[in-house]
This record gives sequence, structure tokens and C-alpha cells, in this order.
Amino acid sequence: MSQEDNQSVNMNKIISIINKAIKKCPQYEQTQNYLLESRKIVLFNEGLREQIFKCQDEIRLIQKELTQPSKKLRRKANEISKKYKCSNCDKKYGSEASLNLHCKIKHAFSETDSKTQIDHSFQI
Repeated sequence: MSQEDNQSVNMNKIISIINKAIKKCPQYEQTQNYLLESRKIVLFNEGLREQIFKCQDEIRLIQKELTQPSKKLRRKANEISKKYKCSNCDKKYGSEASLNLHCKIKHAFSETDSKTQIDHSFQI
């Protein structure tokens, strides 16, 4: 075989492969806007990707909350019943320790001097 014959045989093989591939492809429709359809698919995929990223972020936050110990929840000032009353300035406190600390700082009394009777009127 000559070189020209080899080239023509190779060309015929390539053409037959291309023809087989074309037969496997779906039919091209003139009425269909393939560019618009491909753009819709791209935009849809981008939306899905954003949703996946949001879900992954939420999963990370939930895992972080589960692995880290949570902060101790403190009561608000209006939730504490203040039944310890200062005899010097009529301020009320939720615990005897808080009252004693107040007296040491504000009134410079010793702990035994600052103890007062409990005011039984609870505030909410």
C-alpha cells in the first residue's frame, strides 16, 4: 500500500467514526433555543451550589455548637428575687454575698456589721 492509500483508509475510518457519533446524538431542533436552555441549566446549578454551601455552613455551625461547651446561662436582673436589703442605703440584692460585697465597697463595714434581715417582699 502506498502512503496515499493509507491516508484515504484512515480518513474513511475517521469519517465512519464521526457518522456513528452523529447518529447517537439527539436530533437538532430548529425551534429549540439551545443557548437559552444551557444558560437556564447553568443558573439552576449555581443556585443549587449556593444552597449546598449554605447547608454546609449550617452543618459546621451545628457541629461547632455540639462540640464546644455552651456558655452558662445567666439570669437577668429582673428575674432575680432580691430579698437581701442594705440597712444603710436601702438597696436590695439577690444573695447575702452580693450584699456583703456592696457593704464592703460602698460603706466600708466589716462582714458582720453589714448583715441585715431578709426582706420577704419578692420582686419579679
